[in-house]
Amino acid sequence: MRGPISRAPVVPALLVLLIAPMDLSGQGSGSEAVEARVVEAFCDRQVVLLGELPTHGEARGFQAKAGIVRRLVEECGFEAVLFEAPIYDFLGFQQAVVRGEATPERLDRAIGGFWLTRGLSAWRSWLFEQAVDGRLVLGGLDDQVSASSDHARATLPDLIARGVTPDRSSECREAIERNLFWRYDDAHPFDDVEMMRLQECARAAAEGVDREGFDAAEVAMTVNLASLYDRQRDGGPDRDEAMHRNFRWHADRLPADTRIIVWTATVHATLRQGERDTKPLGARLSETMGDRLAAIGFSAFGGHSSMAGGPVRDLPDAPPGSLEAIATSADNARVYLSREALRELGIVSSRLFGRTTSADWSLFFDAVVVMHEETAPIFDPPGGAN
Repeated sequence: MRGPISRAPVVPALLVLLIAPMDLSGQGSGSEAVEARVVEAFCDRQVVLLGELPTHGEARGFQAKAGIVRRLVEECGFEAVLFEAPIYDFLGFQQAVVRGEATPERLDRAIGGFWLTRGLSAWRSWLFEQAVDGRLVLGGLDDQVSASSDHARATLPDLIARGVTPDRSSECREAIERNLFWRYDDAHPFDDVEMMRLQECARAAAEGVDREGFDAAEVAMTVNLASLYDRQRDGGPDRDEAMHRNFRWHADRLPADTRIIVWTATVHATLRQGERDTKPLGARLSETMGDRLAAIGFSAFGGHSSMAGGPVRDLPDAPPGSLEAIATSADNARVYLSREALRELGIVSSRLFGRTTSADWSLFFDAVVVMHEETAPIFDPPGGAN
C-alpha cells in the first residue's frame, strides 16, 4: 500500500500565509532556544533519534545535535549514545575503556570521518571524558566497515579464521584481510567467486561462534560482517534491519530502561516507511516502543555541505512553499517545529529525506529542526587538528 508521501509538492499560497506566522510563534529560533525546546519536549523519553540530512555534512546541524545530546545527558539522565557508524571499532573502544587504555584518537576513529569536524572537537572530548569515567556508553549500529575502522581490520581476519573449520582457516583469513585492506590484483581479483568466498567464510564463522568460545563482542563482530557480505552478495538484510538488530544488541546489554540517544540520518530516524523500499530504523523501533520513542528530523533551507572532508557542495535553496521555506520565512537562523506545528502545515514538500518529497510530516517525526543557511564543516584528522 502506498505510504503518505507524494511526489507532488503543492501548498496553496493562502495556506502558507495563514500557517507560517502561527506555527513559528513560540517554536523557538536560535541555537539555545532550539536545544531547549528539544530537551523540554523529550527529556522524559527512553530513546531519542536525532537525524540529519543524508549528505552527512552540515556543520550547524551537527552543532545543534551535539548541544542536544549534551543536555539530554546532563539534564535528563541519558546514559548511552549510539551512532550510525560501524559497530566494530566502538566495541574495541569499549574494551579499551575497561582496560584503561582508551584514547581520544580511538574514539575518533570509531565515530568516523563524517563527524570528525573542528566544530565537534570539544564535544568529542566531552564524549570521551564521559565514556572513560563510566557515565556514558558509546556504540555503533552499522555493519559496514569504514575507512577509519582500524579495529575491524586488525581483528576480523583472525576472528573469522578462528570461527571456521581448520581446513578453511588460512583461506578465510587471507580472503577477509584482502577485502578489508582492498588488496586485489590480477591473481586475486574481486569477482563473484571471491564474493562467494567472503560470504561463506563470514557466515560459517557467524554460525559457529557459540561453540568456538567467542565473547559477546566477538560474536557481534562476526555476525555483522556476515550480515554485510550477505547484503553485498544477495541484497539482504538491509542496513536499517542491521542497525535495528545492533540497537537491540546494545540495549539488551545495558541495564533495564537505560535511556539512549541515536545519532543517525533523518531518513533512518523517521517513524514511518512511506515510499521507502525498506522499513527505517525509527519505524522498526516505534512498533515496540510507542511513545517512549522520539524522532527529530533535521533539514536546511539552503547553504553548503561537505561529506567527510570531500569537496564543498551547494545545498540549493528549498522551493517556495516547502517546509524549509515556511519555517525560515522570517529569516530565523534555525527553527524548531513541534508535531502540532507540522500537523497544521498539512501536506507540504521537504528535503528531509534528501530528495524533495511531500507528506504530512507530523506522521513521520515528533519534531523537525530547520536551519536557514547551512555551512560546510572543517574536518580534522582523528585525535584533533595538527
